[in-house]
Amino acid sequence: MRIDIKWDKPIRLKDGAKVNQVYYCPGLERVSAKSGVYIFARTFGNLVVPLYIGQAKGLKGRITQQLNNVRLMVGLQQADIGHRILLVARLKLRRGQQKKKVLDIVESSLIKHALTQGHVLLNKQGVKTSVHTIKSKGNRSSKQIAPLTMLVERK
Repeated sequence: MRIDIKWDKPIRLKDGAKVNQVYYCPGLERVSAKSGVYIFARTFGNLVVPLYIGQAKGLKGRITQQLNNVRLMVGLQQADIGHRILLVARLKLRRGQQKKKVLDIVESSLIKHALTQGHVLLNKQGVKTSVHTIKSKGNRSSKQIAPLTMLVERK
């Protein structure tokens, strides 16, 4: 299945103390009400590190809910140094594609990719996702199948 998503320009989150929140999103009006995925992340120099990955049938409404999720926002706040940003991607459904199924595939793929890159996510009720590290030794053939280090989500 071919899936198309369109990423919007990142939005930098601001300190929300003045509005009685941990963070607020000054560019929230730019976020679509359509279906898609979103990532709360941190930036440090050119590095972008995902902290939370989610999906929504209505992006603007869901992101507003998440900004009011104290447990998640405190988890973002307690992550390593860097600016907090919001990345948003809208789905571009093709004929015959089911919105829920496509959202599940994209969100799951982004989470799995982030975990294999060694990023720790707050996706389970604001709790960091644990990973196993698998170290591998072998020959040239085995290295093509199993890299020297693999990171996989703990179940």
